[in-house]
Amino acid sequence: MLASFLLSECLEKIFLNLLDKNSSGDAYTYTSTKDLHSCTLVSRHWCRTSTPFLYAYPFHHFRHFAYPNIYFHNETYLSYFKLIRTLLSCIPKSEIEQIIISNSSNKLSNLFDFNEETSNLTTFNYINFIRGLIFDKILSNTYKLFRYQKIWFSPYISNNNITENQFSKISIPIINHFIKFLCKHCNNLTSLDFPFTIQNNEFFNNVIELLTFQDYNGRNKLSDLKELYYINNYVGRNDEVRSPPNDLYLALSNYSCRLNLLYNEQINSIEKANSLSRFISLQKMLQHIILSENKRDSVVYAINRLFGDDNIDNNYNIVFNSLSTQSESLEILEFKYIPFNKINEKALNSLCLLKNIKVLKLYKCREIYDNLNSWAKNLTRLEVFEFVAYYIPTISEGFLVQLIQSSSNSLTKLVLHYKREHNQVFEQIPFYSHLLIHLELPKIFPDELILIFKSCTKLIYFSTILSDHGSWENIFRNLGKFIPKNLQRIQLKEMDYLVFSSNELKCFFQECINSNSKLKYLEIVGKCDDVNQEYFNVAREFGIELIKG
Repeated sequence: MLASFLLSECLEKIFLNLLDKNSSGDAYTYTSTKDLHSCTLVSRHWCRTSTPFLYAYPFHHFRHFAYPNIYFHNETYLSYFKLIRTLLSCIPKSEIEQIIISNSSNKLSNLFDFNEETSNLTTFNYINFIRGLIFDKILSNTYKLFRYQKIWFSPYISNNNITENQFSKISIPIINHFIKFLCKHCNNLTSLDFPFTIQNNEFFNNVIELLTFQDYNGRNKLSDLKELYYINNYVGRNDEVRSPPNDLYLALSNYSCRLNLLYNEQINSIEKANSLSRFISLQKMLQHIILSENKRDSVVYAINRLFGDDNIDNNYNIVFNSLSTQSESLEILEFKYIPFNKINEKALNSLCLLKNIKVLKLYKCREIYDNLNSWAKNLTRLEVFEFVAYYIPTISEGFLVQLIQSSSNSLTKLVLHYKREHNQVFEQIPFYSHLLIHLELPKIFPDELILIFKSCTKLIYFSTILSDHGSWENIFRNLGKFIPKNLQRIQLKEMDYLVFSSNELKCFFQECINSNSKLKYLEIVGKCDDVNQEYFNVAREFGIELIKG
């Protein structure tokens, strides 16, 4: 019971730890509300203190809705629309009723129930607690709004005779009002997410005006904004006349200049590239930038290149040029589906000026060749490097070799997922990567693995593919002699058949014990079906968990 009487300041620090810091290291977001919700049930005091944390980032739990190709269970949608119902209850009912009356005929109005009290009965004004907004497309999905109307719009439903077409005439105006109400009454936003382009310019202007409205102290709701996510998926059609959507970066330029994280997906014109470039240059302490192209469009790009259309390359040259303005603060760079074959000298020089980069992630980027070696040479403070390729090689061994050599005094995590063609990289790791604690490699041969185990003594996690061209029968049983003492988890990927017997596995584990190894997990991932109970019994005998993935 003493916990119920803890000072609010103490409880706030406790509840803050129930939120997960994201990769930007500043703004707090979370994907699970279970623990915080439990805290609200302890006492009134706990409820008052924990509720602002519970509703600080209510939409981030459903952030995956931004990816339409993913299937979601019905329970997920039920939870989402329950949230909408709770937040909608913070709006005076008289405003909702007025929208229904204004956007429907008398006959349609009779299908809704206006008999309840017009005053709200919510315990808190939950919208005031919101620190992160996501303008999700699901709220413009008339089918979803209609299907789950009994969840989010139940107080006004008097019968089931309303059709989807009739419902859409009032649901969209209500949702638009709801979004504007959120923008007007939320406070001190730290995270803002536009997972799609708002094509209604009037609605866009209203939203931005509400978010940037200055109070008596000259502050607005974006003064403390730390994270901005924007997916520019607007595509004009030749068979219709439509003005392009308003420029988000231009609209926010005078109001948000202290971002820590900026995510931009797709640059489909030189105007968009210039706008993003200017916005980046205005930032004062940008630490983390994620630039991405759409996966589908990256395939279209590869086809267009065959016909000489490479505008996407020129667009990124413009954006790369602006990165040097953040050379002091920028520490994390992530590039996804971006081509590098047309990078010009000015853009390359800008990348070379980023001497404080600690994390570099290249996900399915194209044409990373030797012309980028000067960039790799300047990555002397790199702690994390991750590269994931297409099925075909899209990176030169020379670039990887230079990067490994340049970061020899700092690199602790190296992830390489690509089809290897040469041995240069594997020859460099034992000589230049002694600080690695996390290592993921493509196909490896026995002698290479032994050298890496001997030299990378700080490894905690190791993942690789055992080559089927080398003999592992006698090697694997003795591999435990060379295993790094701190190595706790080994993952063996793409195993269509086992290259070691249960007896050889037993010898491996015994050598691990003899070497005072801390190995706890061995994961086997692949199509092999011959991991029988005998293998699990051997692992259990040595207190190691064998995982079949």
